Amino acid sequence: MVHSLDQGGLVPVIRVAMFGALILTLTLLYLFVQFRGLSSATAMDQAQIARQLAMGNGFSTQYIRPLAIWQLETAGKKIPKDEFPDVFQSPLHPLINSIPLKMVESSWKLTPTDLVYVGDRVIAGTCILLFFLSVWIWYHVACRLFDKLIALLGCAIIILSDLMWQFSLSGLPQMLLLLLLSGAAWLTLKAMEKRDEFVPSLMFLFAAGAVFGLMVLAHGATFWIFLGWLVFTLFYFHPRGIAGLVALAALLLVTLPWAVRNYAVCGNPLGLAGYELVAPVNTAETVYLRSLNEPPPLSGIHPFNRLKNAVFAQSEKIFPFLGMNIVAVAFFISLLHRFKSPATSAFRLCVVLMWLGAFVGMGLCGVEGVVSSNQFHVLFIPLFVFFGLAFLIVLWNRLEIAIPMMRNVFLGVVVFLCALPMMATLFAGKDMAIQWPPYVPPFIAVLGEWYGKDEAIATDMPWATAWYAQRKSLLLPKTIKDFNRISDFRVLGAPLSGLYLTPITGNRPLFSDIYKGPYTDWVFMITRPPNVQGFSLPVFTPLPIDGECILFADRDRWSRRE
Repeated sequence: MVHSLDQGGLVPVIRVAMFGALILTLTLLYLFVQFRGLSSATAMDQAQIARQLAMGNGFSTQYIRPLAIWQLETAGKKIPKDEFPDVFQSPLHPLINSIPLKMVESSWKLTPTDLVYVGDRVIAGTCILLFFLSVWIWYHVACRLFDKLIALLGCAIIILSDLMWQFSLSGLPQMLLLLLLSGAAWLTLKAMEKRDEFVPSLMFLFAAGAVFGLMVLAHGATFWIFLGWLVFTLFYFHPRGIAGLVALAALLLVTLPWAVRNYAVCGNPLGLAGYELVAPVNTAETVYLRSLNEPPPLSGIHPFNRLKNAVFAQSEKIFPFLGMNIVAVAFFISLLHRFKSPATSAFRLCVVLMWLGAFVGMGLCGVEGVVSSNQFHVLFIPLFVFFGLAFLIVLWNRLEIAIPMMRNVFLGVVVFLCALPMMATLFAGKDMAIQWPPYVPPFIAVLGEWYGKDEAIATDMPWATAWYAQRKSLLLPKTIKDFNRISDFRVLGAPLSGLYLTPITGNRPLFSDIYKGPYTDWVFMITRPPNVQGFSLPVFTPLPIDGECILFADRDRWSRRE
């Protein structure tokens, strides 16, 4: 019976069932046990834009940046009183998320008993689905590069990578980018195959360029990955100039409509994107976006300083950036090996060029952490795993060990070592049920009860109040003077009737960031007890947890009335 199960016709069914059981188990563990809600500002911002799309309000946002107001005023555009246009986030990921969000429209309102918002879980579930779809395409990519054994083992290692699941739960667009990159890789391999058969490959290159265009619409900084791929295309395919121009034309065909839309809305085809390149090195985007008067000066461009910092910062953390995956790291050693297949060796050069492009892009735009919006190393884990695994198998075969079982043991140990970070995460459990500090979704959502839909508040976490409280939220301006100007002239259609401060400002270093840093004008509001003398919002109340959040208002909005 055991022999028939191992060699008979039920083998594919059993393998599919085991694989499906593994995927289902991991999905349930991560989505319903490990998940504590969204923790990324970018993810929440894109989620609330997706909800605006689901409501039929177009690409509008309830997270309003003072620099966006400046941009509209400078371009001579009218500042909308209702639906403020979004010109900061890339559009594709919110557009995709709007579909599942529309399906749970009845659960958009967050109740006091909801520790994890339904919208958070829907966003994470969508990212997990995109992850699974990408793995399926990566399997076919690996089959073209190597064989089914490496494809199966490689995909198993990818699924057992904790970093992949952390990005899926983050709600960031990386899983969508992973899916698109897998499609671009498959199309590139098809084009290389046609080239070797002396068949025109321009159609596949055009399709690959269009897929890279979708990547740019999902995250603008992935244009650097495309540039690396374009360099490979120019040197590998013939006619060289035509092949590159066809791919570039496809990318422009996909991305230009969004650039035209941005120009019509705010007078800049890039919107607010690109200012991070001229901001001082290691400056958070929330610092320069708080300005109501001008963007960072062009004199602040220091690309070489940024790249130098990136080399040190990314090189010393490359192992965590690759998910603590020893097989992925083996990719760099595999560069010393010459694979028998010329197409495989050539495509490895394409992978290196795309990764170098991503490295430069991350260096210029900045990477805040292992799980962050500009972290692109994670996109190359599948390709690194396939090449690294193939190299390790080559080394094992050179040992010429005659015991077949030992080869299976070796491969099992490799997979086990790659799964260690996931095992550590699952067995360790989770410390808290919410992402505190600074997010407490039920207590943020209560602002939606205290403020009407036509009112606006200022806060140091507008992405969270826009997502959970569903209220118009202004990023805390650089100065109180700017705050008063926006409020008194009703720039947003109504006076600013609330100021919500959280540990995002309260837990900063007292002297470097508050007294002498970017929040110096708000020192009397951030420190405790606050000094509201002469401020337009004289009433305040501390909010949970432990009073670390505080709300300033025009009147008492929180006391119970008869």
